[in-house]
Amino acid sequence: MTAQRKLAWRLVGSVVVAFAASLALTWGLHERMTDRELLRLVNDVFGDVAVHIRERVDSRMLHLAAVVREHIYTMREEAWWNDPGESSRRLRALADELGVDEICVADAKGMLAHSARLEEVGALDFTKAEGQAREFASLLDGGYELAQPLLPNSLRGEMVKYVGVWIPDGGFVQVGAGDKAVRNLARTAVTGLTHGWHVTGNNGGIYITTGKGTIISHPEAGREGGQWRDPGPDNYCEKRTIEGFPVYIVIPKRTAIVERRVLVGTSAFLNAAALVLASVLVGIVIAGYVRSQIAARRAKELQMATYIQENAMPRTFPPFPDERRADIFADMKAARDVGGDFYDFYFSGSRRMTFLVADVSGKGVPAALFMMRAKTTLKGVAQTGKPLAEVVAEANDALSRDNGVNMFVTAWIGELDLDTGEVLYVNAGHNPPVIIPGSASGGAARYLRAKPGLVLGAMPGVKYSSGTLVLKPGDSLYLYTDGITEQPNEKGELFGEERLLRTAGERAGNGAGMFDGVRSPLLDEVFARVRVHGAGVEQADDCTQLIIRFNGSCGQTAENLI
Repeated sequence: MTAQRKLAWRLVGSVVVAFAASLALTWGLHERMTDRELLRLVNDVFGDVAVHIRERVDSRMLHLAAVVREHIYTMREEAWWNDPGESSRRLRALADELGVDEICVADAKGMLAHSARLEEVGALDFTKAEGQAREFASLLDGGYELAQPLLPNSLRGEMVKYVGVWIPDGGFVQVGAGDKAVRNLARTAVTGLTHGWHVTGNNGGIYITTGKGTIISHPEAGREGGQWRDPGPDNYCEKRTIEGFPVYIVIPKRTAIVERRVLVGTSAFLNAAALVLASVLVGIVIAGYVRSQIAARRAKELQMATYIQENAMPRTFPPFPDERRADIFADMKAARDVGGDFYDFYFSGSRRMTFLVADVSGKGVPAALFMMRAKTTLKGVAQTGKPLAEVVAEANDALSRDNGVNMFVTAWIGELDLDTGEVLYVNAGHNPPVIIPGSASGGAARYLRAKPGLVLGAMPGVKYSSGTLVLKPGDSLYLYTDGITEQPNEKGELFGEERLLRTAGERAGNGAGMFDGVRSPLLDEVFARVRVHGAGVEQADDCTQLIIRFNGSCGQTAENLI
């Protein structure tokens, strides 16, 4: 064999060895990267799920604490209230009736004055306590409510979740529930929470079960009620307990394996290209690869932003299955991956429900970021218990600060008294809502015209005024954003307020229902007509709708409503 051939074979051998070593190194690195990325993804998903579960559990228990406070008002009028033994027995009976483990009442100085546990009466000063008990002292200064996660009790060591609501004339009510009681109280609130939630694209899923393993939330609707089973060796599976509920995240292994092989093959190609095409060509290939990875990462982040934004708004309906005094449904169809519209609703008191629809100026990611800020700000101020006009003014001041991009929000915000049907509202530059009378009220659908106030975020120091209207049992209020009325057709004609009012009026006039199980036929029909009107034209703006119906203090609706 000639020297030239030996050199050629040595070069070939060196290339093969180098290629094999590079392949093995790349494989090992991507194994580690996959494991690390999987851990990060699982932690992020658990964190997001925990937020949603805690929001629903907190809402349910705070509502229950408000109910307990109403009972306390009555109990304080009884002669036996000042008898620690008798008041403790009555509170124990109330706790058993409501399905909680503890009820405590603190006086205006923070001393535990009444408790379902007689031995604790007079033994705990919340203002001097340590740990989680000390937090409740903040309710003495006018704080409206406080909810803690499920934590070990410092006295008994068992897992307990505490919530508290203030008593306006002094003191507060504290309610505690162990993990089993929390699951019983909040089971309906988290049922179906993870419908349609996937971990990676359309793969993987999030499951919520009871303590005995009964599935109460499945990625596929209608699959609840089965028993949890280990998904097998072809899947990654991790379990964590959130607010007493076992939560499982399942990711098919093939998702990560296929992706890893693609990356390994690409890296091997780049190594071979480096040996053949020299450093300049390799630089070009690597630059293109990096750009594609950046684009893919941006697409993934945008997808995650869409997911976070959608799930930041209530998505399970009916949202309050035990609340029969009102029905509510809402929906948003974004014009882009992320939008600037949003809706929200929540209890702002034991008998008050706040609801709103809002529209941020602009589109895309900037609007979505400002939307999240506006939503959080409005809810945070609303739940302080302040008058609605003050809530809007304070939220406007907060949004006006550090608003260098000069974005603003239009919003229509209402507060429904669930006992009387009275709606207190503030219009911050938003479209007028539609009043849809029930069969008991009669009449035609009409707009609620009122002079709107300034949009939120434009300038600080603006004063807002509130208006009122009274809904009779069966009456509905329909809110929307201008993406509905300003959708053009191919001729440039807008859908308009007249078509919207006619759609709502026709549905009310022919006796059709506003609600149908977990949907609202009215909202579906409005959006369908908007799409038909704008056929052949790109959706111009986000389309957001919300409808709320007052059923009366006893939950009775008009006969033609379903």
